Amino acid sequence: MTLERTERSISLDGKAFERLTWAKRGEETYSDVVIRLTSTKIEGLQRRGEIEVVTSDNRKLGIRIEQGKCSGAESCVTLAPEVFALDPTQLGRTHREPLGVRDVMERQVDSESIIRAVKSCPYGAIHVRDLDSGVEIHP
Repeated sequence: MTLERTERSISLDGKAFERLTWAKRGEETYSDVVIRLTSTKIEGLQRRGEIEVVTSDNRKLGIRIEQGKCSGAESCVTLAPEVFALDPTQLGRTHREPLGVRDVMERQVDSESIIRAVKSCPYGAIHVRDLDSGVEIHP
């Protein structure tokens, strides 16, 4: 079987091109980036430890998830879908990691949206702190 590679062009608006350029790693081509991003499952969104997000109002927030406490209420995903993602197939498993933090471009989401989403978690599974002051914002 012979596979034929063909080149195609697509049009992108400025925002999409900016996002694609931001996601590009090292020597990757834009095609590599598209393939990597479209093949990423929610498990790939899982981030370990504290994730830094620079908000549109210039705050540096650290987000940390206690996976064992997440029971899938999805209030955080509803309020801040650009930050949080839930994989419902992970709920109820022994070594589960249902909640993921997405890669967030700098200054693409405001701090209040993140804080509101974090406070909405009925299980207290998400922690956020101001990285400049070190103050824990929630819980």
